[in-house]
Amino acid sequence: MANCNIEIGKLAGERELGPVLDNITVPALYVVASGTSLGSKGDEQERIRASLDGVTARNANIKISTKVASNHDAILKKDSPAVAEAVREVAALDRGGR
Repeated sequence: MANCNIEIGKLAGERELGPVLDNITVPALYVVASGTSLGSKGDEQERIRASLDGVTARNANIKISTKVASNHDAILKKDSPAVAEAVREVAALDRGGR
C-alpha cells in the first residue's frame, strides 16, 4: 500500500498529470478533498491540489465543483452529496446542448 501511495503521489504531480488534464475535451468537475491522505507527508496533498488552479486556468472544460473536508479515501463515504451535486452539474451541461 505504501508503494502504491508513493507512486500515485508521483503520477498526480502537475508535470505528469497536467498534459493529460490539458487534453480533456468534455466537461469535468472535481470534488477536491482537503484532508491528509494515508502516507502523505507535510503539505504534499495541498501542493498537488494547488496545481489544479493552473489546470483549470488552461482548460475551460475542467472546473472545481467544491472542496470538502474529508480526505480522498472518504469522499464517497462522507461527502457523497457533494459528488452527487457535481454529477448533476455535469448532467445539466449535457442537457443544455453542450
